[in-house]
Amino acid sequence: MKKLLTITACAVSLSMLAACAGLDRSKEEALNQQAGIEVSQTKEGVQVRLPEKVLFNFNESSLRDDATPAISRVVVVLGRTQKPMIIEGHTDNVGTREYNQHLSEARAKSVEDELERRGIGASRMTLKGYAFDHPVADNDSPEGRARNRRTEIVVKGESLEAVMGK
Repeated sequence: MKKLLTITACAVSLSMLAACAGLDRSKEEALNQQAGIEVSQTKEGVQVRLPEKVLFNFNESSLRDDATPAISRVVVVLGRTQKPMIIEGHTDNVGTREYNQHLSEARAKSVEDELERRGIGASRMTLKGYAFDHPVADNDSPEGRARNRRTEIVVKGESLEAVMGK
């Protein structure tokens, strides 16, 4: 029985490696760009960045009707891993801290609900709202504020090669 389990584990590992080897990174990056998402390696794992304009109208937490391509692409990328993830909501610094905290949490929840509806296991997802605590750009310009309004998914301990190919 132990030998059978070992053989099965090896077979699963090899099939996962073969699937990853079959991914064309250039093609994957083009598909991400077309859908409006960014996928990158961070020290925590793989980060999937979804700008506000791709998912939400300004000052709202309900997914836009035209967010489908971005969400569909995210589901494909996340479907290549079984590792846990954190869905992070971020805002710009316009408005009160309390309002932005609520908005960032509500946006993360909207993304989580849609991913779960599309088959990503809820047990893999954790939510975190950061309000305007982690800007990626200067909040002094409209462009900078727009970049700060985003949802990010961090797949803990994952490699970019596993989800995007070599």
